[in-house]
Amino acid sequence: MVWCGFGNIFCILLGHKSTTQFSIFAIFTVVFLAGVTAIEGIFFTEGATLVSGYGDNGGYRRQSRMYFLAINVVMLIAWLMNWGFYSYLAIYMVLLVFFTFSAINHLYTGLKEKFVMNTLLRPIRTIFLWVITLYFLLPALK
Repeated sequence: MVWCGFGNIFCILLGHKSTTQFSIFAIFTVVFLAGVTAIEGIFFTEGATLVSGYGDNGGYRRQSRMYFLAINVVMLIAWLMNWGFYSYLAIYMVLLVFFTFSAINHLYTGLKEKFVMNTLLRPIRTIFLWVITLYFLLPALK
């Protein structure tokens, strides 16, 4: 999350147009959130399992790590090939929608099955991410 904060600072300092600001925000957020999550899940599997509070480390968790790696690679390719605002927006929205569904799932799990701190923090962080997204996105769509 700290690196995403640096991305927000770069958005404001380096982006002269609102579409540029959102593009910088989207690239930083996807690369750091999805990239760090993928690296953590692939290389530090046992530690990530302990921190998350979920015991199983099965195929679905492995598949989730591959999703984060894939979306990170696609964003890096889009950035390196300079595909532009709408490609960054589309890739970012896929990640944001995934986080939203994941937050709903965490909240449900916390309320119905097993409460761990992550079941409460994920929805709060996702709401915060939506607020920041709208802050950068709404001016860019005008």
